[in-house]
Amino acid sequence: MKDIYNDRTYLDKNPTWHEEDAPFKASKIIKLLERNSIPFKTVSEIGCGSGEILVQLESQLQFVTNFFGFDISKDAINIAKKKETDKVKFDIKDISDKSENCFYDLQLVIDVIEHLDNYFSFLSGIVSKSKYTIFHIPLDMCVWTLFREKMLIESKDRVGHIHNFTEDFIINILSDFGFEILDKIYTEPKFKVISTKQKFVNFIRRIIFKINKRFCTKTLGGYSILILTKNNA
Repeated sequence: MKDIYNDRTYLDKNPTWHEEDAPFKASKIIKLLERNSIPFKTVSEIGCGSGEILVQLESQLQFVTNFFGFDISKDAINIAKKKETDKVKFDIKDISDKSENCFYDLQLVIDVIEHLDNYFSFLSGIVSKSKYTIFHIPLDMCVWTLFREKMLIESKDRVGHIHNFTEDFIINILSDFGFEILDKIYTEPKFKVISTKQKFVNFIRRIIFKINKRFCTKTLGGYSILILTKNNA
């Protein structure tokens, strides 16, 4: 496959590298952390993209001593490097490589798994790199997308999603690789441009979600899941 993250393909289609979504994602990460008393002083983000999530977290997690963002994309790191501070640093590095000798209290893997050619190897490589991990994973596989597969194809072409998950499936996979599930929350879809049809579907989606969250994610989809794990390497 083409390396769309280093040949400007992804950058040309997503010039902000989705940094406008970072405040929303950071707020959900804070919410999940506030629900769970886990000790941490150092934070890494694998697949940090523009780095904006760590920038947002630095201002809210002032007890954290260091934030480190890593990505295999030079295009992403070129954006992130401009945001470095004394506590926030970025580097081009594949942390999943088992030769990388590093360890952090908490690592973030936010909207990464669905992009990877071999996410099994990735999970195997990162489970020993931290005590805790927070994953954010879109739940793109649902009844709605099975009947409208062009949505999955469009997602692949526009934002590079080459894997699609349900909640139970990805949790089972994470457990297989030593990630013990501590807590999880759903995150709602954020639309940049929305048609009248999408507004109607989203209205129905919100109603169903209030009644039965799991049923909604499995039928109309659109939601992602934020998962806190304890790593048992």
